[in-house]
Amino acid sequence: MAIPKFDDLQLNEFQLKFQLPEFDETAEDAEERFISPEEARRISEAARKLLEAQASIGPKGKDGLRPKEPAWFREYMNLIEQGYPWRVACYMAWASSPKIGRWPESIEKLATDILGLKSARVIYTWRKKRPELDTLVGMLQGAPLWEHRRDVLDALATMAMQPDYKAHNDRKLFLELTGDYVPRSLVGLGKASADGGLAEMSDSELRRWAGDSPTPSPSPFSKYENGEETSPTPGPSPFSKYENGEGEEEEDAE
Repeated sequence: MAIPKFDDLQLNEFQLKFQLPEFDETAEDAEERFISPEEARRISEAARKLLEAQASIGPKGKDGLRPKEPAWFREYMNLIEQGYPWRVACYMAWASSPKIGRWPESIEKLATDILGLKSARVIYTWRKKRPELDTLVGMLQGAPLWEHRRDVLDALATMAMQPDYKAHNDRKLFLELTGDYVPRSLVGLGKASADGGLAEMSDSELRRWAGDSPTPSPSPFSKYENGEETSPTPGPSPFSKYENGEGEEEEDAE
């Protein structure tokens, strides 16, 4: 299965769904805390300022990150630029980052320590009301593959051009991608498609195409079913004399 690709247009389409009047992440937090929406918004804004302020403190290290800058922070800022609510953008960036070494390590800690929520229940409510949220997270997880796509293709072409037997598999894959080489296992499939597809083939043609025997092995009882021979007559039962009443007479005579 191919990794789904997304672009800025798709991000914008999803982002519009989070700007609908009925979506208000602070209202759900206010309901859980039993506080006013205004107070919930103040808590949300304070949490956001704290996250962004801490992420900008100190010099960048060798990995390009500052001491308190999460690995997913750049993705978060990109989603902010797309117009997503900050808490939704933060969750998406966190959930799409590698799980090994991810900070914070749990969704509960993300909710309470970073997003300023009382619990992760609000996040679960988002996912229930907006199923496309999980779809977006999945697309973001596959984004690095598409970013390096050109580099990988360049490396493949470089290796395929090497006049070395070790590059045989690279040349084979390269020619498959360009359509200059068709594996033997796909030749029959291509012929079937050219002839109208598998749906147009009879059962016997499908068996031949799959490499099976065109005719099944004969049944050991086929000669009797076809009338070529009559079924053998079974021998007399050892209890037949009792069934016919003869055995009783012999016992009376004794």
